[in-house]
Amino acid sequence: MKLVKMRPYVVRLQSILRYIALDNPSAALSFERELQAKLELVKNQLFMCRPSHYFQHETYRDLIHQGYRIIYKEEQDTLLLLDIFKWQQR
Repeated sequence: MKLVKMRPYVVRLQSILRYIALDNPSAALSFERELQAKLELVKNQLFMCRPSHYFQHETYRDLIHQGYRIIYKEEQDTLLLLDIFKWQQR
């Protein structure tokens, strides 16, 4: 299973990491490492997370990580990371 990070996901993740790093750089690194570990689990168990609240199709899923929601979609042999945001922001 290949992991593909879409542009909106990458841009927002970088913004989140910069914000966390302003207060504690090591917390930003920890956030990113823990998120990557969760994504590796999801690659092996695609339907581990609940169906997305924002899409009506079963291939869209929501992964929750430290108050952030990561929306991903399974397509053939690819896991597309579409977006990441704080749940209060949407």
